[in-house]
Amino acid sequence: MGPKKYRWSKTYEAGEGELIDLLAAKKIDAERWTTSEFEEIETHPHSYDTTIWCAEGSIAYTINKQTFPLQAGDALFIPANYIHGATTGFAGSICYETSQQGK
Repeated sequence: MGPKKYRWSKTYEAGEGELIDLLAAKKIDAERWTTSEFEEIETHPHSYDTTIWCAEGSIAYTINKQTFPLQAGDALFIPANYIHGATTGFAGSICYETSQQGK
């Protein structure tokens, strides 16, 4: 199975508070991180599966020459060892990241 983009919110007015509530309800431990406008994240792999949850703003991931644009309410599952990088939009982004290390 490769990368998979999906919606975690049923609306397009999703925000950080809604995501925090969802993660708490599902007992998901996630790390919050932010980016500035048009920031670039260098390509890198992880040795574990990762899910990126976009809470605010926008960010576009590139994986194997395929682009996965995320906005508030979107999530992206990235399997272990997939090389990925990203660029944020004009407002930067607030994201949460979960790692399935050792599972």
